Amino acid sequence: MKKTLVAVAAMAAIAGAHAEATISGTLAFGMDQVTNTTSGAAVTTKYLGDQRANSVLKVDANEDLGSGLKADIHIEVLPSLGYNQNITSYQSFVGLGGDFGRVQGGAFISSAFAVAATYDATGAWGLNPAVQPSSNAGLFVGNQVKYSLPKFAQGLSASATKVLAETTGNRAGEQTSYSVGYAASGFTGDYAYTTITPTGLGASTKISNMGLGYDFGAAKLVALVVTQKNGSNAVNNGSSYGVIVPVGAISLKAQYGTTNGYQSSSTSTTTAVKQTGTDYAVSYAFSKRTSLNAVMSTRSGYNGSTAVNGDSVKQNQVFVMHSF
Repeated sequence: MKKTLVAVAAMAAIAGAHAEATISGTLAFGMDQVTNTTSGAAVTTKYLGDQRANSVLKVDANEDLGSGLKADIHIEVLPSLGYNQNITSYQSFVGLGGDFGRVQGGAFISSAFAVAATYDATGAWGLNPAVQPSSNAGLFVGNQVKYSLPKFAQGLSASATKVLAETTGNRAGEQTSYSVGYAASGFTGDYAYTTITPTGLGASTKISNMGLGYDFGAAKLVALVVTQKNGSNAVNNGSSYGVIVPVGAISLKAQYGTTNGYQSSSTSTTTAVKQTGTDYAVSYAFSKRTSLNAVMSTRSGYNGSTAVNGDSVKQNQVFVMHSF
């Protein structure tokens, strides 16, 4: 991670010397209440601020290098409000694009989680268990190199990503991902296949994500199917189905998700626990930039850290988001 940030800073100093920078972002603040039930004992915790880490500050710069080449820089930091006073990094990368496609290097959202969050009806605000296997690939991962093919067909995109290990002679933490997407009229579809080298002994973890969506205008339907396999162990299947209904300034969202267990990317063991979850969300847009949001989520077979039959998590969120 340190190597990646040094490389990003160096490239930014060179490529961004004469480039114009754009600052944008999102600020979120509200109340988050979580109740974890373990072996029948419930513990409720309340957070004031931005516990879900929705706030982000973005800096973008790009420059036309001539001969069809364009360089760009993107930096994100998380100014978490109230709950966590530490400033941490999100996505930070440099890119070079042209007729050959686009090459990026740095830290950005993993291909697996990108598909999962896109086809989660709440945008991954809730407790959808089908998103869990994708998080094993990481949310924002450093040391990545990504190549995106040029637009050779209308609505079609494809890319390949490699996450490099930092320790000499140790490939633990390496990832290889391949992604393809298609969009036409109201239809969208994305697929990502990821292989992760474990930190311990054992075979690699393989995660496949497929998301489908269709916008009818009066409502948008989304579906997510995730398969994770650790070595030769049983496959962990997850799926979720959601609907988003806009009603004037209000947006209503509902979702149901399920998975047959939680598996860690660093081990070959399987926890065969079925988990189910429901998410209900409503957003009211005061303007194009500011909204009031409420999310109610439940998840059974999970206590906030471990998959256990009979345990559960409930979460209620109310927060204001403002984009600039």
